[in-house]
Amino acid sequence: MYRDECNRLLGNTRHYKRLSRDPTIDVQEEITFLVSKGKENNWITDHEASYLIQTNPKIPYFYILPKVHKGKIPPPGRPIVSGIGSALEPLSKFVDFFLQPIVKRIPTYLKDTTHVLLLLESIAFDKSKELLITLDVESLYTNILQEAILEVISNLLDVHMGGSQTQTPPWFILDLAHLALTRNYFKFEDSFFLQTQGTSMGSTFAPSLACLYVDHIERHTILHEDNPYRDQIKLWKRYIDDVLLIWTGSKEEAQAFAIWLNRANPFLTFTMNIGVIEMHVFLEVSVESRASAYLKTMYRDDYSGNPGAKQGVTHRSQVPLMRSCTVPTCQARTRVRGGQKLPVELHAPAGPGCQRAPGIYSLRMAGRFSADMVASTSAR
Repeated sequence: MYRDECNRLLGNTRHYKRLSRDPTIDVQEEITFLVSKGKENNWITDHEASYLIQTNPKIPYFYILPKVHKGKIPPPGRPIVSGIGSALEPLSKFVDFFLQPIVKRIPTYLKDTTHVLLLLESIAFDKSKELLITLDVESLYTNILQEAILEVISNLLDVHMGGSQTQTPPWFILDLAHLALTRNYFKFEDSFFLQTQGTSMGSTFAPSLACLYVDHIERHTILHEDNPYRDQIKLWKRYIDDVLLIWTGSKEEAQAFAIWLNRANPFLTFTMNIGVIEMHVFLEVSVESRASAYLKTMYRDDYSGNPGAKQGVTHRSQVPLMRSCTVPTCQARTRVRGGQKLPVELHAPAGPGCQRAPGIYSLRMAGRFSADMVASTSAR
């Protein structure tokens, strides 16, 4: 069953191409040539040049994780490429160093679960006039158009780095990004493959590419003044491919907006959940419009090359939260398994300046939880 699902995914010739041999040596030569060019022109330091050329690189390997939360039998697989120690890993990390500050400036950017909770505490919600909606971009990583995201990166680097005094010019960063994205190869069993569309979940800069790709769509369609439904969008916030939307129109208008959204972006599919029980799972937070939220369901989407990714994940757990505790979060989200138990009890805020606006969300739950943080290669 596992092998069948892997072969099904790799059989998509729009996303993957089977190679006749191991391309590691060829990729290493391309990297060495580009890095040498950067060093000769003083675009990078000697230390950076040494970092970008991996000694004895490992071959990236492909595996899948079952999407058990989809409720399908057999569950579909989430494709992951572990590139730890690979030839392209240093390039991905180097490029991501320059992309991360740009990502954090995205108006719709959500950092993590804690950011979501703080956001919900600051927004008034009128249940009688507004709808709480979540959207998901299906298979975002594999549906990113490579040439399109490279153009987006090129424009953003020019805007954000054009007048900077950094030693590394934007065009060299773009060359590194192009190489890391278009030479993204891996091995499954005895065969080698090249990813011809999208980026692999597992590379360090994949979350940044995904964020910037959707940001481009948001700026030019979703949040653009030409969007006929723009006035009904009170709040649009996003964590990579998960969107939290507060909608001021009717349910029928929201459904029409979803149809318009998918027609306007034919290469991506947005799935909308309006819900009938007035509760939505967004990241790990179950948000109820009757003014309560729980850390309840843990869906681990971004393994980002984590070496422990194959140890297994508990996908469902009752996890309480309080503002005063340290919430274990990272870009890879949170992984739950046996470990230290921490009693947590939530109390309403007290004192001056702690009054809640009417209709906003509060957090109430007490219990015990155990969690450990899964380190993402995008975390530094």
